[in-house]
Amino acid sequence: ATKDRVQFIINNLSSSNLESKAKELQDVLSPNHFAWFSQILVAKRIQSQLNLHSLYLKLLDQLGDYGKGLVEAILENVYWHVGKHLRSPKITTSTSERSLLKNLGSWLGQMTLARNRPILQLTLDCKELLYQGYETGRLIAVTPFVAMILQGAKNSVVFKPPNPWVMGLLGVFRALYDVDALKMNIKFEVEVLCKNLGVRLDDIPARTSDLSKRIAPNKEKNPDFNVKNSTAVTPSTASSGTATPTKSTATLPSAPASSVKMQATETVIPKLADFVTINPQLYQLAGVSPPTLQRSAQMAVDRAINEVIQPIIERSVTIACITTKDIVTKDFAAANDENIMRKGGRLMASNLAGSLALVTCRDPLRSSLANHLRTLISADFNRNASNGVPSDQEKVTIEQIVSSCAADNIDFGCTVVEKAASEKAIRDIDEALAPAFEARKTHREQTGQPYYDMSIFGCNARYPAALPELLRPKVGGLRPDELAVYEAFSSRVPRELATTVLTNAPTNAASASLPSSGSVASPFPSNLNAAPSSSLTPTPATQQPQPPLSIETLSSLAGKLNASVIELLSAHGPRAAEITLSMLPPDHQIRQLLVAVQRYVAASRTQRALSAIEQEAVLTFAQSVFKRLYDISLSEPLRLEVFVALLESLNECCPQLGHAMGTWATYAPTETDTQRKLHLTILLLLVRSHLVRVSEVDDFLVKNVDRGSNTVWLDFAVLFIRAAVLERIATASDMPKIMDVLTKIVEGRGLVPQQSLNAYLKPISKILEEVRASYGPTSSLPSSPSDHQRASSPSSVSFVHATLKRGEKTLQAYSSISSSLDVLSSAARKTADAVAIAARNDPPGTRQQVTMLLESWIRLNIDASGSEKALAQYLQLLQQNGVGKVEEQTERFFRHSTELVVEAVSASAQRIDSRQQTVLNYTVADSYTKLVVLLIRYMNSGGTQEQVALQRISLLNKILGITARCLMASYERSKNSDTQWDQRPWFRILLRLLCDVNAPSPAFDPMSLGIITVFGSAFHVIQPLVVPGFSFAWLELVSHRIFLSKLLLEEDQKGWEMAHQLLIDLFLFLEPHLRRAELTDAIKHFYKGTLRVLLVLLHDFPSFLAGYHLSFCNVIPDNCIQLRNLILSAFPRYMVLPDPFTPNLKIDLLPEISQSPTLLSNVVGPLGSLRADLESYLKTRNPPNFVNDLLPQLYDEGGMEVDTPMINSLVLHVGIQAIAKLQNSQIAHTPEMEVFQKLMEFDDRNRYICLNAISNQLRYPSSHTHYFSCVMLFLFSEAKDESVKEQITRVLLERLIVHRPHPWGLLITFIELIKNQRYQFWNHPFTRCAT
Repeated sequence: ATKDRVQFIINNLSSSNLESKAKELQDVLSPNHFAWFSQILVAKRIQSQLNLHSLYLKLLDQLGDYGKGLVEAILENVYWHVGKHLRSPKITTSTSERSLLKNLGSWLGQMTLARNRPILQLTLDCKELLYQGYETGRLIAVTPFVAMILQGAKNSVVFKPPNPWVMGLLGVFRALYDVDALKMNIKFEVEVLCKNLGVRLDDIPARTSDLSKRIAPNKEKNPDFNVKNSTAVTPSTASSGTATPTKSTATLPSAPASSVKMQATETVIPKLADFVTINPQLYQLAGVSPPTLQRSAQMAVDRAINEVIQPIIERSVTIACITTKDIVTKDFAAANDENIMRKGGRLMASNLAGSLALVTCRDPLRSSLANHLRTLISADFNRNASNGVPSDQEKVTIEQIVSSCAADNIDFGCTVVEKAASEKAIRDIDEALAPAFEARKTHREQTGQPYYDMSIFGCNARYPAALPELLRPKVGGLRPDELAVYEAFSSRVPRELATTVLTNAPTNAASASLPSSGSVASPFPSNLNAAPSSSLTPTPATQQPQPPLSIETLSSLAGKLNASVIELLSAHGPRAAEITLSMLPPDHQIRQLLVAVQRYVAASRTQRALSAIEQEAVLTFAQSVFKRLYDISLSEPLRLEVFVALLESLNECCPQLGHAMGTWATYAPTETDTQRKLHLTILLLLVRSHLVRVSEVDDFLVKNVDRGSNTVWLDFAVLFIRAAVLERIATASDMPKIMDVLTKIVEGRGLVPQQSLNAYLKPISKILEEVRASYGPTSSLPSSPSDHQRASSPSSVSFVHATLKRGEKTLQAYSSISSSLDVLSSAARKTADAVAIAARNDPPGTRQQVTMLLESWIRLNIDASGSEKALAQYLQLLQQNGVGKVEEQTERFFRHSTELVVEAVSASAQRIDSRQQTVLNYTVADSYTKLVVLLIRYMNSGGTQEQVALQRISLLNKILGITARCLMASYERSKNSDTQWDQRPWFRILLRLLCDVNAPSPAFDPMSLGIITVFGSAFHVIQPLVVPGFSFAWLELVSHRIFLSKLLLEEDQKGWEMAHQLLIDLFLFLEPHLRRAELTDAIKHFYKGTLRVLLVLLHDFPSFLAGYHLSFCNVIPDNCIQLRNLILSAFPRYMVLPDPFTPNLKIDLLPEISQSPTLLSNVVGPLGSLRADLESYLKTRNPPNFVNDLLPQLYDEGGMEVDTPMINSLVLHVGIQAIAKLQNSQIAHTPEMEVFQKLMEFDDRNRYICLNAISNQLRYPSSHTHYFSCVMLFLFSEAKDESVKEQITRVLLERLIVHRPHPWGLLITFIELIKNQRYQFWNHPFTRCAT
């Protein structure tokens, strides 16, 4: 029982419960059990769980004095296990046993040195242990062990350097480090130790005298030494069948550079003169002899390579082989065929070693090359100088030659080092894995049974047990997609190119340069066709391998295309700029060549999938074509179109090209005006060809425009949008982010510099009008990617629907609804017409085909709803029919599906009583929504996680757009029929989609904001003004707890603008009904529902209502006093309102009175052209006649009544300006008060609107409430006309006599008015009843 309890405590030990578990262990474990517990802890935990050492040490600290005996017992067991491992014959061959010893060293160092406790020489003589390891060939195990012990001294007070005992051990390490041919992994341990202790290896005195007294080990077959590496570094060609990338003619030296004795004109690397590059312009420098310079350059390159190659290759190959051996042994534990394991190991080791050598050698090689060049060239100049010393001018010349030659030849040197490292890694990994190969071969020959390497689980190894499930070795070996990881190591095209150049380089390096742009020769690289390495997947003997995609063929076709274009343009002379691709007849040579490219690419694609190396080669070739685009002049549109058509063909065989193209486009040159014009043209061509997604361009423009602060990119964005929309390349809904930025700039909410604002308002407004004019109601909803929503402020639902956009004037409080009623009411009719046209254009049998697919899905959903295999097969069937892949097929499927589902649900109606009420069967609708959710969940066209999320949101956006259009078309058709339109099937579909997509799910949770925003866009499209028959269902959806609360709870208030938009839609619908004296029963119920929604918002999200109070009041009729009071009563949650009835309450002493409230509505937008003169007058009283001319400018278009939103914005904006410059409590005789007093000169109706605008600012305690309260009281006291005072009383009183809630500022103002004797309120005749 004690044993089980102790095991349970240790198994459940964590940093959070350490204290409680220590007390529990102290109660259970008696000192008599310390020996047993220490044995279990060391054997089962400490030596195999390095990452938990700190936790176990904290446990011992928690035990305090009680655990002192346990500490001693643990140390005793550690020493015993250390001795056992050091005496083990497997310690030099077993990686797992050395790992256990290393872990024990780490624990020992933390238990002793880190706690300022010495390790007694009698118990463990670390120095002698190192010397004996050197003599017996066990340094490979002893060095990591002792190094881990010494790492415990890092934080010690006593033992950190320069402690003599520690420095003595470091001296032994330094002496061993300098031993010739010592393996790199041992040296690496010494380097890591010195780094952790903060000691430079060069500063440690080597104890070579003590080491020389020891018996020198036999380095042959010694695991501590690399005998081959110390005698030769010749990367000879591997035997046949190896995975060597290419054969090199550059043979590396067969001895270290220090032992090579070269003649003055000889080099160790043969045929080096063929590869060394010298800029011909250097021969023209004074004092330079071409033969001498060539000889010096060749010798410098040779010496530099020989100087750096040995240590870099040794280090790179050692690290690569150790890594490869561990990973390959784990991955191929269940592989029966040693050949597959050999190929995987060679590919991985070769790639890792080459890559590591490449990044390691560049800097030392450049430095060494420069030094040797400087030495050799300086010697030549010294011999020619009169006094034996070169002049200052000659020194400059020397440095110029050194820098140029070093830059020209560094890549060649790196290629030689990389190739040598790759070839040596192949030999070394074959040697390291030889026992594994032999074991598989023997097992297969003796038993014929499947093989499984169990050694990877031996000796309590941490791995692979601690690996995630996906990475653990499995019975049956690696899957093809996992083998592809190893095949991908062969796809390093750029370095293969270098190797190809190395082996096939021309004798004259200067002749290898590409032709100029005017040349007829191909401007594309022709040496990209590196043959792919053999696949790791065994192929049947009968299967003939398909020929690889030849980049040489593509390059040849591209060269012919280029030559044909140049010939055609030259023949037409000045009119060349007028020629486009569409003008060429089908039999033209350029057309024929493009067709040839398409056929070749199509044939390669249909025969087989491209290998990783072929895809990389295609990408490299395509990138060269893309770069070529930016070398072309705008006067050659034909060449631009031809090259883009070539890229379009390449995209068919290499889907990754579409993802890469967007990235390349963002780094295109755009420094000058000419470059930007060219970039604009290329972007339009790429978008038209579907090579770059419009959403990527949208993000790119938004980032560069920076809310209008970058006027250069603002010009670019306006030009791009105009061209893209008017030429039907893209729609405004495809670019919601940049359209939102332009809209905000027009509304005055951008960051355009003030001096440039007027210059941009007109062109931007014009482009917005053009976009609206060309934007039809059948367009799908705008995409709202979650990454954009998270990265920036929430954009409004802009450009969702052309007619709705025209009504947006009301949404931001521009005008009343009257101007947009007709437009919005006609949206459903226009959509119905568009849907009817689309239906007529459907291929014959489309509806029957969709019906069959839906019926199959419903049966499958009933019979095998839990079968993932069956669901996957059905989704595959949909993809075969083009759903999700082909735009037209997807639209037809969902359009017909939606109509069929609604018809089926409507046909299931059954009457339940005599009141004509019916119930519907929603089984078909629920099955359909389940299918939609599955399609969205499994939508994955490849790419990053953000790109996949964008694809899913785009599909949801498309489906909701189709549903919205079908709903509007169905409603419009019902007007012309005798049947009553039923909103319930549509409500069910949207509700199920809303609930299912927003349910907790790993697939949908990361893009929750994007999902909820897309639904908000859909609800905005089908708002009650557009589909009045859907009003009650719409209100239910918008106010649903899953939607509205989630929208308002998004971080950083990212969903508030969308919620504000939908509430505006609600008020716009109610406005004409609420103005009537009598309400119908339906509107009464709808109004009650609206009040309930607002009450919930007032309780849960008061800051939301308070922030948008201005735009809400703009669309609430004057007679809806309680509704307006409900909005104006909202105040932030953190605020506690003082009781307005408190005697002698001093408003101006409240701390909140000095704070301004948060305003989220657009205050200055409705002022329009009046804003500039108004602000000028408030600041300087110019123009002087502004106040006299003010009133006529405030009337609406009819001229009978003032523009209410303009009055509301005017009052609030004037108040904000007054508060900003208010020095004291004096508000009289200011330009702001003159404006307010001028407003009182309106007639009764319009003055009533102005007083309401002032009363709307009497809200919770703030600087606005205090100021406008003073304004209202001042107007009352200073008014000469009794009717003005009576009207002020009416405005205040009518807001107080209705049911609660009542705004706090309103109560304060009215109480002050009736109680302060200064105003003589009760003496006015209108306060007394007529008798």
